[in-house]
Amino acid sequence: MRKFRFGQNRILKFIFLLILVLSTFAYAMFQGGFVSWFLFYSFIPLVVYTFFLLFYPMSNLEVEREVKVGELTEGQELEVTIRITRENMFPLFYLIVQDELPRRLRSLATGSGDHYQKGALALLLPMFKKHLSFTYKIKAMPRGEYYLDAISCKTGDMFGFVQKERTINSEHAVYVLPSYQELNWVPYKRNLSGSKQSSRQANFDVTTAVSVREYVPGDKLSWIDWKATAKSNKLLTKEFERQISQDFMVFLDRTKVHYQEEDSPLFERAVRLTASIANAALNQNSMLGLVSAGKDYSVLSVNGGKAQKRRIFHHLAKIWADGQTPFSTIIKREAHHFPAGTGMIVISPSLEKSLTAVLQELVSRKVQVEFFYISDNTFRSLDDQNALMRLRKYGVHVFEIAGNDFNEALKAGGNRATS
Repeated sequence: MRKFRFGQNRILKFIFLLILVLSTFAYAMFQGGFVSWFLFYSFIPLVVYTFFLLFYPMSNLEVEREVKVGELTEGQELEVTIRITRENMFPLFYLIVQDELPRRLRSLATGSGDHYQKGALALLLPMFKKHLSFTYKIKAMPRGEYYLDAISCKTGDMFGFVQKERTINSEHAVYVLPSYQELNWVPYKRNLSGSKQSSRQANFDVTTAVSVREYVPGDKLSWIDWKATAKSNKLLTKEFERQISQDFMVFLDRTKVHYQEEDSPLFERAVRLTASIANAALNQNSMLGLVSAGKDYSVLSVNGGKAQKRRIFHHLAKIWADGQTPFSTIIKREAHHFPAGTGMIVISPSLEKSLTAVLQELVSRKVQVEFFYISDNTFRSLDDQNALMRLRKYGVHVFEIAGNDFNEALKAGGNRATS
């Protein structure tokens, strides 16, 4: 059916052009004179061009998208180049090319070049050129997981009698990881009675040797202290400090009603704070996991190292505040699965009674809890002040984050901070 309509449309345009030619010819024959024949002969090249354009195959266009970097950090610049190659030199008066960007990126794209360009939309003037290109940039990429897919091309004659379109699929994935701050923060300095540290051990800290001992088969050659060996005439190896790690589980609140909208600035701050905490904890040789429940329910098991940081950051790149299940229910459900000694870091803009009750219950079970209260207000209500005071008295270490400078809140030792 679609092919029939396309063919029918082409036939109608051909008939229309034929009528125009016959009309100008009849006018020249009956009117006579230089002007009428000049009009006829001037019109002939345009009609011939339009006739051939009717049968010009848009499939001859090869379009490629070149993305310089497929993984960015929030706020960095994305540069995209669109390259068009034609198989023949058939003259085209214009070619409109548009990269169909995701909704969040459309208004952020800016052109960079000498072409008639608006963001990811460019008007090119090919004429006989076989190779064309244009570049656009997005200077401050927002956090997210983006898929660049369709590129549309459109051309036609000067009068709009004939228009040809084609959409090319060229898939590219772009991951924009959340930005983070270097935090001056050491989690869980306090010890609750009855709590214990995880028995999980991290790797040796090979940056600082604390002593030397005799070589034992199995020691790495890089551990041998050659200076000490030369003095004592026997193989001596360096002994390093063995660091014990603490297990933590981070709970990020993604409940939609707590943020009003999926991509609210308050949620973006919560994501950046989560990334900052993960970076700080993993850099301190801690073992970290993440519970994140929205439309998807994700639990990243406790682990450490650069690979865990990458997993957490990639997950944070693609989440939104789209959860429907109460946050307190998620915490209560998952907390029962953690081994003894696992600390909890809770990030939320909510002070609902159900949530504060769960946190108090966890502390009563000798679980170490740190609560990061995300707020977009400078002033707190009396109910909020009382709720935070009760949590502190019960043993929950509370930080109030009301601005974008996270270190300010941490320096305040839990007092309210704004930026």
